[in-house]
Amino acid sequence: MAGTVSNMGIRLAIVSTYPPRRCGIATFSRDLAVALADAAPDVRVEISALDRDGLTYPATVRTVIRQDERPDYGAAARELAASGVGVVVIQHEYGIFGGLDGAWITEFAAELHRLGVPYLVTLHTVLSSPSQSQAGTLFRLCRDAVGVTVFTETARRLAVDTGIVPPDRIVHVPHGAPPPGSGGAVRPEVAAALEALRGRRLLSTFGLISPGKGLETAVAALGRIAERHPDVTYLIAGSTHPEIARQEGEHYRDRLMLAVKGADLQDRVAFLDTFLSDAEISAVLARTEIFCTPYRSREQISSGALTFALAAGCPVVSTSYFYAEDMLAGGAGITVPPEDPEAFAEALHTLLSDPDRMRRARDAARTRGSALHWTAVARRFAGIVRAAAARRPRPVPDPITADANGETHVDVPKLKLTHLNRITDSGGIVQFSERSKPDLGSGYCVDDVARLAIVAAGLCTLPAPELTGTDPYAWLDTSLDFLEAGYDEQALGSRNMRDASGAWLDEPHRGDHVGRMLWALGDVAAGGAVPDKLRERAAALLDGARSALTAPTTVRTTAYGVLGLVRVPEPTPELDLGVARLDAALTANATDDWPWFEDELTYDNARLPQALLAGGERAGDPAVVQRALTALDWYLAQVGLGADNPDGHLRLVGNLWRHKGRPSPAYEGDEQPIDAAAVVEACVEAWRVTGREGYARQARRAFAWFLGANRLGTPLYDASSGGGRDGLRETDANLNQGAESTLAYYQALLALRQAALL
Repeated sequence: MAGTVSNMGIRLAIVSTYPPRRCGIATFSRDLAVALADAAPDVRVEISALDRDGLTYPATVRTVIRQDERPDYGAAARELAASGVGVVVIQHEYGIFGGLDGAWITEFAAELHRLGVPYLVTLHTVLSSPSQSQAGTLFRLCRDAVGVTVFTETARRLAVDTGIVPPDRIVHVPHGAPPPGSGGAVRPEVAAALEALRGRRLLSTFGLISPGKGLETAVAALGRIAERHPDVTYLIAGSTHPEIARQEGEHYRDRLMLAVKGADLQDRVAFLDTFLSDAEISAVLARTEIFCTPYRSREQISSGALTFALAAGCPVVSTSYFYAEDMLAGGAGITVPPEDPEAFAEALHTLLSDPDRMRRARDAARTRGSALHWTAVARRFAGIVRAAAARRPRPVPDPITADANGETHVDVPKLKLTHLNRITDSGGIVQFSERSKPDLGSGYCVDDVARLAIVAAGLCTLPAPELTGTDPYAWLDTSLDFLEAGYDEQALGSRNMRDASGAWLDEPHRGDHVGRMLWALGDVAAGGAVPDKLRERAAALLDGARSALTAPTTVRTTAYGVLGLVRVPEPTPELDLGVARLDAALTANATDDWPWFEDELTYDNARLPQALLAGGERAGDPAVVQRALTALDWYLAQVGLGADNPDGHLRLVGNLWRHKGRPSPAYEGDEQPIDAAAVVEACVEAWRVTGREGYARQARRAFAWFLGANRLGTPLYDASSGGGRDGLRETDANLNQGAESTLAYYQALLALRQAALL
């Protein structure tokens, strides 16, 4: 069975850059794969290579992920799962993955988790103060990993302190390096460069050249000790980092060479412009008296070059970054502040002028380096891989299932109103929450209180055992108090925002909140399970407020008002006006390829055809009904639920919106729960009007968006609190549980339950 230890061993897929791509992580992954083959023959390694240049890879590369092609990430995860791979290890560095701060790799990880494939993460960068985006990417990546490895205890501490990984799931496994004297061919040009330096005391730096390496600090330091140590030469060996060369060519190397010339050090600094093999690195280090890493950033948490130097027994002078501090703590070298040539020069002089100090540093380097040889590191890592294979998670179930007749069903969690009770009080419903903790400072608004009234009216229809600890009648009473206090009949508008003390923060005005108020009042007034006293209060307020629809309003305000007025049995001129206004907007704006009310798809979109459909059906006008259905069907196709995609997942228009005549970007912004609820209720309305089973199916599939049937496979409903998360971002869910998002889930759920479609 895949993922278990058997006679066939464990198939391990390493996700990383890989040679011939030139970068430190590519070298690391190749060396790890080779070491595992020797040290752990039961672990069979294959590679999923991150590529952006169309390179040709060796046979060990089974999968290629194009770094800048987002669909490749999910596809690669599905391919690995289908092939029966046992464990995946992701070599993480922000810059080798696509998306903001490399965020697309989290989609790959989420798909592995959904499919039940255990994965590990090796962190090559851990920042002490990551940005919100950087921290979010690592948190999402590590959240479902069965284990996380880092190269030092400092990296482990930083990852735990910044909340990226819990302490029981992260371990320190050293960066590996070949033992000194590793064999292999050395190219003639490398051998010639080293021969030309024979007889000199050699300082060296090797690796891909980039501004972050701070080589100008070491060059300036050499200038300061040149007279005291005339027999010292500094070798800078390595080609320019491919990404730097891609962006700015050889500008940095040219600057270095100008600095060398300006300091009159042409005969003291040698450049070897080539990408070195392990054998060539070994040859350079064998000739090196002091290895230099003058990196500029203190945040550097790993360095393959420093690891190789210590494994070769080289004393080190380095700037003070996290990895150097850890690795040189035993006396293998000297650390100095970054970008301080004077201090760097003094450290070089200290070692070069004191043979006893140099000997002690060399001995300490050999002692430290002996624990870094690849054989020992690979054995330790293989043990982690075996443990991961034994912890294969169960695949995440799809919330949508189909029976033998092809009928879809949704696995709906048991009703839990804990979070709604938490954020609702005598003043209304608190707008925002930090995760599940109400943010009282955000106050209350008519928009959310109106939604609360709609949900409370729906909850009144449920059996008492489901409502334990919840009083929807009290919520209705509070909501009506709030709406009555806010509405100003003379202004044909309402206040909207109220602070926690009950003070209004704005003057009466028109807007979508007025439409939502009318919608809520119509729902409560028509609610058969609502007590008479509350229904009468709602009807009285609606009778005085419906004239707000006679003023100029937006299509959404109109649509919300229509959704309330159609619930009231008595015909009203405002309902007729609202339906006519919606129909006119659609007729005036619709084209064959854009049969819609506006030139943009913004938010809560499905409410527009839902309202026109309900109003047209109430008026007995089949032409209006058909126009509404045409608009709804087109919109459903826009969000992945078209008739030609019966098993599709809802993918909503994000908060960057979609525009007529413009191509849609790969990421349109966050998907909002109110949009999902609107799709559910619009499809329920279409099913009621037409009786077509396809709309019932689309309503259920749209509701499943809340439960994880979405582009990330991430639930928006928190079953532990009963709260609704505040949106589906590019690579994860916003974990805050505000009123709007929570009420959207319950509006959608109650619509399906009342229609008996679950």
